[in-house]
Parts: sequence; structure tokens; C-alpha cells
Amino acid sequence: MTTIAPAAAYKIATRLTGLEQEIDLAARSSARLPADLLDELARAGASPIAAQRVLDAAAETFAALIAARGKIARTHGLLLAYAKEEGLTEAFGDQFECHEFVTGLGEQAKSDVIRLAA
Repeated sequence: MTTIAPAAAYKIATRLTGLEQEIDLAARSSARLPADLLDELARAGASPIAAQRVLDAAAETFAALIAARGKIARTHGLLLAYAKEEGLTEAFGDQFECHEFVTGLGEQAKSDVIRLAA
């Protein structure tokens, strides 16, 4: 069986962490977008149907980012499992954090939109 060199596994894990952080930033921005849009559309006097289409598109963007984040975290987890199996984590540590961010972000965005719509 072929194994990944410890340095290569660490490099890949570091790149995955960077990608996760970039998606986190984009998701945070996307989570605030519906509230900002709702406020601006209301000021502009947009029809409820037009406003709903824009808000739906913003929600789809947020959902896509969260789905992508989950896939990257899964990839990272699989790499960690492989690295542990091969004993690679002894030299470099787990290089994997618990990611409760995704659920917390989704709940925060939902409560922000509900608060602004009320």
C-alpha cells in the first residue's frame, strides 16, 4: 500500500484549512447579505415579488457556500483519518479543528433575517 509522505499530508491539510477559512469569510458575508438586501429593497420600494426573488437568490448563494464548506471539511476529515491510520499525525499533529461554525452561522443568519422581517 502506498502512503502519502508526512510533509505532503501536512501541506494538503494546511491548504484545506486555508480553503475552509476563505469559505468561512465568504459565508459570513453571504449570511449578512439577505438582511442588507431586505433593508435596501424596502427603502427602494421594491415589490414583494421582486424582493423575494433577490432574497431567494441570496439564500441559494449562502446554502451553496455552506455545502461547499461541508465538503471541504469532509475532505479534511478523511485526510485526517487516513493520516491517523498511517501514523502520520505523530509528527504533525491532527491539523484538524472541530467545525461548529457552519451550524452556528446558519442559525445566526436565520435569526437575523427573521428579526429584520418582523
